[in-house]
Amino acid sequence: MPLIHPALIHPALVASAPVPPPAPVPVLATGGAQTSVQPPVSLISSSMRPSPTVSPLVPERFLADETRQLSLPDLRGLAAGLAAAEYVWRPLVRHDPRQRWYIRLLLSGVVEVWLIGWYPGQQTEIHDHGGALGALAVAEGILDEDECGPDWAVTRTRRHHAGSHPGFGADHVHRVVNRGHGAATTIHAYSPPELPLRYRPADDRQPNRSVPAAPPATPPAVALGQALTAGAGV
Repeated sequence: MPLIHPALIHPALVASAPVPPPAPVPVLATGGAQTSVQPPVSLISSSMRPSPTVSPLVPERFLADETRQLSLPDLRGLAAGLAAAEYVWRPLVRHDPRQRWYIRLLLSGVVEVWLIGWYPGQQTEIHDHGGALGALAVAEGILDEDECGPDWAVTRTRRHHAGSHPGFGADHVHRVVNRGHGAATTIHAYSPPELPLRYRPADDRQPNRSVPAAPPATPPAVALGQALTAGAGV
């Protein structure tokens, strides 16, 4: 059974006509006199109301229990769709100057999806993804990706702006860095899920770069607990 963050259970949201403000609600004041109060305004804007006619954010093919590898277009589409759904990740994401923040949004037999918050200056170690295909969608901010060869040396750097959703193959080696002055938020999707990462040999690492390269494998019960805690804003 897949583990799904509660924020992904709701249907996708679509633009709609503006909603008029709610009418005042009559209440009884002290002494029995009637007055009225304005109901609180919903934090969901009129352009982000749920619609029962649209597809869920995560189609059923991504929730299969059987282990298999998805295609790069599937991964890129999933990551890009979630990154575009700001109402999902905005209440969850954190940007912690002490360490890179992350939470797993989805784990099934075919894919794992992570939400990651990058404070300026934070980065991963140089790593691969153990043979998994992957996609990185930038929801906000700017990130640099240092691509590496099989010898772990950096060969080129690509800058990914908000709206970018690059994919990478099973042999891809890279380092992701926030070299900007503002926070960044990304959605990552990997298939097959939970393959162990491989890092550049320790002798080649630069000092003071101890930030984990990616979210560590977490037992399902713990992952679900983390998701529920983050969803509650704790």
